[in-house]
Amino acid sequence: MKKIFTILGLVSATTIMFAQTNLVQNPGFESDLTSWAAGTGSGYTAPAILTTNPHSGLKLAAYELPSATTGFYQNVAIAGSTQYTLTFWYKASTARPEGTTQNNIFRLWSVMKDTTGTPVYNSATANDDPLRSNNGYLPIAPTAWTQHTVVFTSHPSAASIDVAFRSYGGGSSYVDDVQLVQGLLAVTDVSAFDKSVKMNTVVGNELRLILPGKATVNIYSADGRLVSSNRVDNGQAINTSSMAKGNYIVTVDNGSAKVSRKVIKN
Repeated sequence: MKKIFTILGLVSATTIMFAQTNLVQNPGFESDLTSWAAGTGSGYTAPAILTTNPHSGLKLAAYELPSATTGFYQNVAIAGSTQYTLTFWYKASTARPEGTTQNNIFRLWSVMKDTTGTPVYNSATANDDPLRSNNGYLPIAPTAWTQHTVVFTSHPSAASIDVAFRSYGGGSSYVDDVQLVQGLLAVTDVSAFDKSVKMNTVVGNELRLILPGKATVNIYSADGRLVSSNRVDNGQAINTSSMAKGNYIVTVDNGSAKVSRKVIKN
């Protein structure tokens, strides 16, 4: 029977990979909240980990209609007087009535610290500090994943930074793919790679792939369990005969770009 291939598949998500080392651990929440914690404010609660519509991979962090201000963070080691780029993807929506302030739902609230853990700032007030959203809030983005990026030079006394987010009552916020790299972001354009990756999205005994070159292909179950991992070249197939019927996520990673597809095993 003739194989039918698709570029988009049932669900297609593209992950932009970076040439530099990401200093954030567990940036896409694939290991739930490992390396992240509730805070930095007193009484803050940890976000939920969801599997619905992540920006990439299988998971994201979320606050859905919290009753009060809350947030979470990760402390990351940095060097003083050094340029860094902090970027992440978010969605934010509000349940507040029309006529009230609509944009005070979610913001970046990151703080550099010295070796004693004391906060150090490049700006006298939060109004001039992009790491604290210039004392403002990020634009409402209820449906589409939106990227927010801050380029900064660390304080001369900085030894670490709390990469921190705050969410406010009356709205919902979602975060995925947090990146902190030294220097400016070197982005690999993955558009061509995404278009060149093709596979049969209805799977029987094999998953056959058309690729621009050799890549690592991982298959995950709907609950995030790694089912198989293979190095695959163009035109090769992965034996899926032992997989149970159901939905799976397939990721294709060539080392500089990564795309994911949803497939159905019948």
